[in-house]
Amino acid sequence: MEYVPAATLWVLTILRLPAALDPHRGSVFRATILAAVACTLYIPAVYYGVDPLLGGRNHVGLVTLLSLLLGFWQFRTAILLAAVEDSEVRRRQLAFGRWAAVISCSAVTAGFLTSRADATDPNLPLTYGDQPGMAVFLWSGSAFIMWICLDIARVCHDNVPSMRARAFRSAFVLIAIGCVLFALVLVDRLVYGVLTKIDGAASPSAAVLTVLYWVGETFAVLLVGLGLLLPRLEGQLKHGRFLLHVRLLLLEIGPIWNRVAFTHHDLILEKRRASALIVLSRHAETQLHRRLVEIRDCEMASPTIDGRLDAHDRSVVERAELALERRSGARLTP
Repeated sequence: MEYVPAATLWVLTILRLPAALDPHRGSVFRATILAAVACTLYIPAVYYGVDPLLGGRNHVGLVTLLSLLLGFWQFRTAILLAAVEDSEVRRRQLAFGRWAAVISCSAVTAGFLTSRADATDPNLPLTYGDQPGMAVFLWSGSAFIMWICLDIARVCHDNVPSMRARAFRSAFVLIAIGCVLFALVLVDRLVYGVLTKIDGAASPSAAVLTVLYWVGETFAVLLVGLGLLLPRLEGQLKHGRFLLHVRLLLLEIGPIWNRVAFTHHDLILEKRRASALIVLSRHAETQLHRRLVEIRDCEMASPTIDGRLDAHDRSVVERAELALERRSGARLTP
């Protein structure tokens, strides 16, 4: 299960790659790639393999925590940009976040550099937590992440009611729940550190907390990831439903076009009858639009053709025109 959060974050990073340089959406990409690096390095097998490459002495632990802190900072930035409409409030909160990130990263770095962590060990709180510098390293990072998680949940809670789109409301609710769960995961690690000093790492309570940690982290990442993807998924689902509707309309329009427009070769582009295979057309929307235009052109060119359109035919043509009009209106709506 320890690989699931890292894999999920790398998938999100790849999906957000087109927005990497976007001034408004790039913070989400930076948040996902930093978090993906942190989660990957925290996997014990990766931790032990990478630390010697960085000179040993748990330098990979410092890189992991700094990546996580910066990732959470960028994620909070993305949430503020997306949810807070008041520009002045947003500016103040972004500035506060920048200063908090600078102070936290500085404290974490100073705490680590003033500690002795010679032997590579992913469990820094257990092995070196009794050193003052390592305590600063751990508690500064934990406090910053806890604040970020709760602040993101607050921003989502305060702004969800004013969001009009259902997909965005659902997305921010999932993100808020994921952040609260991540805060609980941090509490789990802090309690774990206390219990292991009292009962040892092999105690049943420590084992339960370890299981809860991996399960909680996995679900937190999955909830946040789903929240980030939900608006895009809804758009894809809407587009898919529209294309299916267009193809079904094409299937109905085909016989009407054959009867009304096919004999007027001077008014049509395609000089062969439409078959049922038209439903598989690569550009279904364009095909439907063209055939509707040709049917209407033939009606205007020869009024007697109107008699060939019964009530069902007119209903099909009007439904197809209405579907394309609605699609065009949705594209023009900001």
